[in-house]
Amino acid sequence: MYASSKTQFQYPWWAGNARFIDLSNTFIVAHVAQAALITLWVGVFTLFELVCYSPSAPMYEQGLILLPHLAAQGWGVGSNGEILDTYPYFVIGVVHAISAGVLGAGAWFHRNRLSPSLESEGGKAANFHFTWDDSGKLGFILGHHLIILGLGAILLVAKAMFFGGLYDATIGEVRLVTEPTLDIGAIASYRTHLFDVNNLEDLVGGHIYVAVLLLAGGIWHIVVPPFNWVKQRFLFSGDGILAYSLFGIALAGFAASYYCGFNSLAYPVEFYGPTLELKSAFLPFYYEPNPSMATGYTSRVWLANAHFYLAFFFLQGGLWHYQRAMGFDIGEQVRDWQRKFAEATGKLAVNYQKPFSSQPKSMLDVCYERPRSEPQPVLKFEQPFGSYDYCQSQGIETPSLTDINGIQTTLYQTKYHPRKIVFYQNSALTQARETFDRRTKVAKVAYGQPKKQLDAFNQPLDRVIYEPSQSQPD
Repeated sequence: MYASSKTQFQYPWWAGNARFIDLSNTFIVAHVAQAALITLWVGVFTLFELVCYSPSAPMYEQGLILLPHLAAQGWGVGSNGEILDTYPYFVIGVVHAISAGVLGAGAWFHRNRLSPSLESEGGKAANFHFTWDDSGKLGFILGHHLIILGLGAILLVAKAMFFGGLYDATIGEVRLVTEPTLDIGAIASYRTHLFDVNNLEDLVGGHIYVAVLLLAGGIWHIVVPPFNWVKQRFLFSGDGILAYSLFGIALAGFAASYYCGFNSLAYPVEFYGPTLELKSAFLPFYYEPNPSMATGYTSRVWLANAHFYLAFFFLQGGLWHYQRAMGFDIGEQVRDWQRKFAEATGKLAVNYQKPFSSQPKSMLDVCYERPRSEPQPVLKFEQPFGSYDYCQSQGIETPSLTDINGIQTTLYQTKYHPRKIVFYQNSALTQARETFDRRTKVAKVAYGQPKKQLDAFNQPLDRVIYEPSQSQPD
């Protein structure tokens, strides 16, 4: 993956999505396949809970988590939360299972019918090719995601207003919400106590505003590219986008945790059990102040705590990828601390590297042969010329390695090549070659004794012998 620059970073084996970080179509394949797995789990687990469900006991005492959601939406529910018909649950489970197959077929189509990168595709498919530093294309894709979320909110509004209604825990009946709250002031008043909504009109009205904002935001991001101040303050990279996505999931997880734990309108008591309290400690958790079950926990306890801790770990993942997008690698920082600690304690031999062993291996492609030149005796003086005047000292040649301990295998062979250094050159080129060319192997005298010039003023002197005088003793 490329974090905040084009410098390639090697990811460990378990970072599977990093393998196709630059392959836009394969990236889509992975996400569609993931959606298929989620939808398949929903369908199969709904059918599993339907098999385990018993009308003789409340849902929250049977450890169910999906059927209570369907019951809260008014499917097959009568007065005071009594389950009258379970056939809608079966249909919903089957529809999700079939939808998972459709999504899986879409992933297969993208995997086998299209190239790994949509950049090489033609038509509208090429519009969804992206790179992590292309803020305009990322905004274009974000817009489509927001539109899909807006359509999901509209489906809930349509179910509440036109298709059977929702279960109203305040009256214990399923009813249509014909007059949702559209007063912006009333909806905005929940900004300080969002989890205290206590009537379906406000709940559905809030979903209407959420749907409008999501649809408008989606269209905006598709049409209008990000402004310069957005580009300067947001991180457009693989780690950056992933961090923002994890932050969004964490926020949704914390919101679901609080709604499940405290709100009895969106999570009716008939299906989830009594509301909970939050114990703030080193490890915060939801609990029942007055346990309604002799043993075990209600579905509300499971869901509230699961959402809280899953959201917490999503938040940690978002922080991890955000610091990577900022250019800070905590792994490298830890290794730097280890090196500094080793230097401070004097244990410089600890390099924090994995131990390894090296065993000799045969190299079948290496052929050893005897040297092509005749080996020279050890400690032999070699003088390629006969004159020692103005000649570079040759020294003793390096011992030969052709014969060591009786082994006649040549590992390598070196030969000393003396350099030619000219101190004096006669104007006659041929004479210079004869004098200084060492390849001739002829002794040449570069400088001889000067010839004596005899003249009248240069006569040899007579030899004079000085002897000590011999004196007679007195």
